[in-house]
Amino acid sequence: MRPIAMLIALGLSATSAIATPAVAADFNCARVKIVVPYAAGGSADVAARLVADRLTKEMGKTFYVENKGGAASNIGNDYVAKSDPDGCTLLVNGTVIATFKDSFPNLRYDPFTDLTPVGGLGSTPSIILAAPQLAANDIKGLVALSKSKPNGLTFAIAGYGLQQHLATVEIARRTDAKFVTVPYKGGGPALTDVLSARVDFGTLLGGTTKAFVEQGKLKAIAVLQDKRSALLPNVPSAAEQGFPGLLAGIQFLLFAPAKTPKGVVADISASLYKVVGEKDLQEHFLKAGLEATPMMPEELSKEMHALRDAYAPIIKKLDIKLN
Repeated sequence: MRPIAMLIALGLSATSAIATPAVAADFNCARVKIVVPYAAGGSADVAARLVADRLTKEMGKTFYVENKGGAASNIGNDYVAKSDPDGCTLLVNGTVIATFKDSFPNLRYDPFTDLTPVGGLGSTPSIILAAPQLAANDIKGLVALSKSKPNGLTFAIAGYGLQQHLATVEIARRTDAKFVTVPYKGGGPALTDVLSARVDFGTLLGGTTKAFVEQGKLKAIAVLQDKRSALLPNVPSAAEQGFPGLLAGIQFLLFAPAKTPKGVVADISASLYKVVGEKDLQEHFLKAGLEATPMMPEELSKEMHALRDAYAPIIKKLDIKLN
């Protein structure tokens, strides 16, 4: 646990313990709905269900998951943002929604003012991957190879405007690499074409590609973050290769409607921090391709603002306007 996070957690736990009667009065629902704005079976859904089970035992309330997919998660996001702020309706999504104000011109809610972070669940890194035969083994080799080819190198992404896309474009911006974006509707089709070398490389989530790397079917070139990932500890980070600040991993967190009483948020946050920090849950997360990340609301708020600051200029430059 990070020292700062530990101090915050201890302080929050103490505050929650003192304020228990008031929190109990505010947080009076017996059932708590956790909305996952994607189809069942994905990383966000798996993380939410694992956490819901443990929060039920920890808090004595029934936490359950409801999937509300569609519109790149914005149907579920909007639903929670406009729900009663009583702690009875929560949301699991990634910090990527911090970029939505810039990439979705018709967004009907504000991720910063209509939702409030409650705590961290888990994260999965984004990884640059290629078929084994590609003649590049690191980012600099990939850049050099792209410049040696008249049409550059094609790269697959699971969706236009996602963090994986923006981080790869940022590498090209820093190096003048010739990377040609090939967007897909989801990670599955993108992964298929990377495996078959129909595209030169891909930037995809580690949780869904880890097995292919371990089996030797894909070559992992870099983890697009500043430190290595526990999922693939032998794969160098982008920062190690001279490319710091590429915030491409997906950090899943729990949100509540913005006007939820502070005592209710603190109560759920303290319980969430505790259960995500337990070894048993961490092991389950690793099996699901996630690293458990117990984090406090203040840390997550800073991470969301940092993410938006990093990618808003790229979104503007690419004129990304999603529906």
